[in-house]
Amino acid sequence: MKRRKFLLLMGIGAASLAIPAGSYFLLPSIRQHCILLIKRELAYLKIAEGVVEQYVDDYLKTMDRNLVTKLKWKLMYFLRTGPEQSTVLFELVKYFLLSSDFFIHKMDESKTVNYLGLYNPYKSPVPNPFSFALYPPDEIRDPV
Repeated sequence: MKRRKFLLLMGIGAASLAIPAGSYFLLPSIRQHCILLIKRELAYLKIAEGVVEQYVDDYLKTMDRNLVTKLKWKLMYFLRTGPEQSTVLFELVKYFLLSSDFFIHKMDESKTVNYLGLYNPYKSPVPNPFSFALYPPDEIRDPV
């Protein structure tokens, strides 16, 4: 093997190791990624100031954040994965809505969404959005 070829292969090998490592540090943190994702997915809602940040902080406290988890989140950000492709991101958005007063206000998009606390079905059950208690029928029809 000639010296030029060896140096060229060493340069390509070093770049293939340096680019992923550098992008790990340059990409935003998991917290910033979660905040951007929720705000992008729920842009049609009026969300109170600081609510998403508070929810993400509480959500990340419960999550196991080891190196593999961080790499998965960074890869999802780098590949621009959305909730349609990832169940983890879908659960993040879903639990934000369950942790807020969105369903208590009968899914009214004109009202401001506030954070109530991290959703736990055993401690704070959310009312069924399809319940007749929330949506009583307008007319009681007699079967004829």
